[in-house]
Amino acid sequence: MSEQMSEQKNSSVWVQIAALSVALLMYTTSMTTPALGEIAKAFPDAAPETIKLLSTIPSLMMVVFALVAGKLTQYISIKKIISIAMILMFVGGIPSAFVGDLQFMIVMRFVFGAGYGLVFPMASAVVADLFTGQQQNKLMGFRSAVGAAAGVVFQMMGGILAAYNWRYSFLGFLLIIPIALLIWFKLPDTGVKKPEKTPESGIKEKKVTSISFILALVCLLVNIVQFSFMTNIAMVIQADGLGNAAQAATVLTVFTGAAFVLGLLFGNTAKLLKQFTVPFAVLTVGLAFVVLIFANSMTMLIVGAVIFGMGFGTFNPAITIAVAKSAAKPKYAAVAISIYVSATGIGQFISPYVLKFTRETLNLTATRADWQIAAATLIVGSVVSMVLVGMYSKKSDEVKQTV
Repeated sequence: MSEQMSEQKNSSVWVQIAALSVALLMYTTSMTTPALGEIAKAFPDAAPETIKLLSTIPSLMMVVFALVAGKLTQYISIKKIISIAMILMFVGGIPSAFVGDLQFMIVMRFVFGAGYGLVFPMASAVVADLFTGQQQNKLMGFRSAVGAAAGVVFQMMGGILAAYNWRYSFLGFLLIIPIALLIWFKLPDTGVKKPEKTPESGIKEKKVTSISFILALVCLLVNIVQFSFMTNIAMVIQADGLGNAAQAATVLTVFTGAAFVLGLLFGNTAKLLKQFTVPFAVLTVGLAFVVLIFANSMTMLIVGAVIFGMGFGTFNPAITIAVAKSAAKPKYAAVAISIYVSATGIGQFISPYVLKFTRETLNLTATRADWQIAAATLIVGSVVSMVLVGMYSKKSDEVKQTV
């Protein structure tokens, strides 16, 4: 009875809004990205690599603190972890608007990055923790959609603020305050996910399964190749004479828009594709790269971006739900998600180096060589995974029939 009442409480519109608002925190870092050019002008003696640290440090910190977040769920609640993350992000963000010292700003990015790393897995974990079934699918899709929209809005906001003064872009972190108030007053605290000891052995129960690590590895590999779209699109457009930075921004905006729409529709998509949702999403991204490889006009690049966004907007919530369900028990979903988020960060960080090594090994010299690698890897991988998922589903059905 109490469990049913808990589910009804969590179905409240305000609880759903509060849970989804956690995703907004993941994209606040994009507010300072447009200001990097102005910051470089303000510090002409600083090397470009030093300026870029302001953008890359949070991503590196995410790899470490995503795992820390998973461990912390054994000692404090998800809501308290999110609260600590928000405080770190606020403390690491706002002071740089007032202290015009580059070294100080870099130190503050480490503080901000710690909060960013803590909140990243919790944005998915809180949905997995509070909701179940079709409602979980729907809200996980909404979470991806909210993230896609927030990335665009925050980046535009950062650009507008930076146009006045680069310091103003850091004042954008004041948005954390209303988000924090919403979370503190409307998000339920579900308590600590403490491991239990089995009475007979005294050994703590396991929190994640081998499937959790396999899915994290899959996500790492997918991110290595699919991240090449974001990193290469501007260079491809310029190298092939198809446009400039404005056209690259258009393609990325279309991609984000498609991801947003598919995020909203994810509940229905998952209901239709069932256990094949992840392989189908990977196949869609692979086919998008095929279109991008042969695209000889802005129109075709936009078509490729739409297909990519459709696959990307489906893959993110689908893999997150699969990871959450792979935990040894539902209460350990946050631990499994933390491992997956860390693997995602590693995949994105090593993507340029792995693709460079692969290009040189295969002696690929075309401008779109990275996309050729991505297309082949994702299409083959999706077909193999579809076969494996089909075999596993058939085996499970046979076991159920014999029981």
